[in-house]
Amino acid sequence: MMHQSLLHEPVEIGGHTFSAIALEDLPRLSSACERASTSLWASYPPFLLSYGQSQARAVLVGEVDAALVILLRRKVRGRDHLDLVIPPLSQRSRRAYEAYASFLNALLSLNGPDAETRLLWSDLQTAEGLSHWLGWRTRLYDREYLYGRRAVLAMEGERFRTLRKRINRCEREVAPEARPYAPNDHDACVQLLKEWQDRRQDIVGPVLDFAYTRAALDLAADIPERFMTGIVLEVAGGIRAFAFGGPIRPGVGQFFLLKSDPAIRGLAESARVALIGRLDGCDLINDAGDLGRPGLRQHKEMFGPVGFVPTWKASFACQTSRLP
Repeated sequence: MMHQSLLHEPVEIGGHTFSAIALEDLPRLSSACERASTSLWASYPPFLLSYGQSQARAVLVGEVDAALVILLRRKVRGRDHLDLVIPPLSQRSRRAYEAYASFLNALLSLNGPDAETRLLWSDLQTAEGLSHWLGWRTRLYDREYLYGRRAVLAMEGERFRTLRKRINRCEREVAPEARPYAPNDHDACVQLLKEWQDRRQDIVGPVLDFAYTRAALDLAADIPERFMTGIVLEVAGGIRAFAFGGPIRPGVGQFFLLKSDPAIRGLAESARVALIGRLDGCDLINDAGDLGRPGLRQHKEMFGPVGFVPTWKASFACQTSRLP
């Protein structure tokens, strides 16, 4: 892993200590996701771990009132600044919000009177609670696609017609072979990631997931398979796609990463189906949102979404505080 910056040093907020996320945190993060019944894409523990591997930011983990709280620490205008990453992983009742009030006041005080404190990814229940009880401003950010695993693997009916055609064409033209990711695949996957980054930036502009995708590849050999499963697709003996995912909580899986050679039509779809096939026990698969991009929306609609998880953002300015 990367050499850590001062942002990764422990910090105390309102009597609670927060430390940089580490590989050893995966079990308690996973247990907390199960207790909270969260389905948010951003709550997937290997994502949080990978997202925190940066010189420019740190993901910190601590507990408040027996609930797991995840913070993002970075520099804003040269000052130390902390935001909530996802809702506290506990039951989110009115009592829970009141219990967090003193902690949130301490967080706001640390950020300073001119700063805005944010919750980066929220579900509807938490967004409504923050708005109604604590005076936070909320806005709808995106909607995350939910696939039915069995339906995707069966690919039956008209709604999967385009998906079947693309996968069948890919099979005829290049015959990709899927197999589990192995540690010695790391360098080939990093090279493919760099190629993908260069090509996609020419089409859609800056690609924001490069850093945590690279971090996930660096961590992949050390993350137990019960938390993250990986596959690669080989074409003519070379790795031309890789994908990773795993459970957010029992019954709900996460499609975490996918990078493929964009010159091979149908390869991304083939990789997505191949990974979904390996996510045993996940009846629903969260594939994140489409960021308002028509091409990405069209790609994800091929998989016949059975529902969506609305994702909200929330923010709080000290001068509008209603905290007790």
